[in-house]
Amino acid sequence: MSQHQINEDQYLVTLRGLHRKAWPKDLAREIVYPHGEKPLTDYLRTWARLQPDKPAVIFYGAVTTYGDLDRQSDRFAALLSRQGVKKGDRVSVFLPNCPQFHIAFFGILKLGAVHCPVSPLSKAFELGYQVGDSGSETIVALDQLMPVVREVTSETKLNRFIVTSFIDAMPAEPTIPAPSATTAPKIPCADAIDMMPALGKIDAPSYPDGASLDGVAALNYTGGTTGMPKGCIHTQRDMLYTVAANTSLAPPPENSISLSFFPEFWIAGENSCLIFPVYNGTTLVLLTRWDPVAVMTAIQRYKVTATAMPVDGALELMDHPRFGEFDLSSLNNVRVVSFVKKLNVDYRCWQSPPGA
Repeated sequence: MSQHQINEDQYLVTLRGLHRKAWPKDLAREIVYPHGEKPLTDYLRTWARLQPDKPAVIFYGAVTTYGDLDRQSDRFAALLSRQGVKKGDRVSVFLPNCPQFHIAFFGILKLGAVHCPVSPLSKAFELGYQVGDSGSETIVALDQLMPVVREVTSETKLNRFIVTSFIDAMPAEPTIPAPSATTAPKIPCADAIDMMPALGKIDAPSYPDGASLDGVAALNYTGGTTGMPKGCIHTQRDMLYTVAANTSLAPPPENSISLSFFPEFWIAGENSCLIFPVYNGTTLVLLTRWDPVAVMTAIQRYKVTATAMPVDGALELMDHPRFGEFDLSSLNNVRVVSFVKKLNVDYRCWQSPPGA
């Protein structure tokens, strides 16, 4: 063995010893699965049985309960099955943040198909590339994005189109300032199945349950330093481990209410909006995008306890002229991450101005 080589076995023994020595006394050492190591879709079913009326998603005042989400995702799985989608088939999801994203996500996983989210900001060449690379023949899209879908139809294998609209998920009177796109009139799409009315017609949803821990559950496209984005394979076991590893260290209280505006097509949004809340049986306040006043309004109105945001967002909140108008005291778990703006000493030691 040369002087530059190490004994791997001895190295690992030493490393584990250092971990044990440094591990905080009161911090859990083992990963705990409260309902067992089973698919996330089973967690949804469990919570739907134990707390059917608890809000799973609050979207500008519109409430989707755990019972609603379980039933609607069952219907979506049945809709896909009736359209010929089978276990292992790729389903592209071309949606912004909305409750329908949640219904589609869990319906796809229940069927054992593969969730392939696409950024709603994608132009035709980006959408066409990702749809073609994943091999999707089915797409779920927002009505406002259907013109982009139509641009790529002839160059892809797409032959099943499901469309939905913000207005189908919005309350008559939003409780939080809402972007204008969310209240725009519905756009008729004769070349696609209208998702929510179609689900309403399915009284007894039946489909071959294909959910599993180790089958491919999602293809999350991620850009590297070279070339086009590449599909990263995720299983439900991956999803479950990610949240279990986090919450075993810091379990959220039963009354936890989180807020997220992270895009759900993005892995951070998938985790914070789709996976973590359903694993823990907690409530998510969902926004379509970042808006400082909407965020502060939502925190105050729904007594939000947990959220995450970039450093830039936290600074925008604290510097906002209306910052002092809102009661944000319910927050007890705030994660701040740095993507562009460095989390320097000045930011770490920031103190609110007098009266804020």
